[in-house]
Amino acid sequence: MAEQHGMRVLLTGADAEGRSCVVGEETVTLDAVPGSSGFWFGDVVETTATPPPAGPAQRGEHLELGLAPGVVRWQVIDYPEGQNYPMHHTDTVDFDTVLRGRIELTLDDGAHVLEAGDGAVINGVDHAWAAGPDGARLSVISIGTPPRS
Repeated sequence: MAEQHGMRVLLTGADAEGRSCVVGEETVTLDAVPGSSGFWFGDVVETTATPPPAGPAQRGEHLELGLAPGVVRWQVIDYPEGQNYPMHHTDTVDFDTVLRGRIELTLDDGAHVLEAGDGAVINGVDHAWAAGPDGARLSVISIGTPPRS
């Protein structure tokens, strides 16, 4: 029996005008571990510096998460149905995975719908959230970056 094993991931950044946008969309393919029965793995994303560099200059409200550069926090966030969180940015790189429900990630280039199993890498850019009709649960791993200068 052939199975589909993968994860859709949006990578965020800034365009030439400094506007937040999706700079890449990937489907991470999971590979079977040789000799195992049903165990799959795939690398989603890897930082290239410790701590990751500061994000680009942004216009949205700064949300202080209190993470020093290189410090990691893992949270689970529940958004009730229809809940909106306004445009903001943080001094972090966030690795977000939708565990259940549906949520819109809004960047300067528009709204991007994420469903259960999808992920996004938020590189300190302006973004907003709007939960779907059944709400959403996200797993969020944040790594502190240096503040913008």
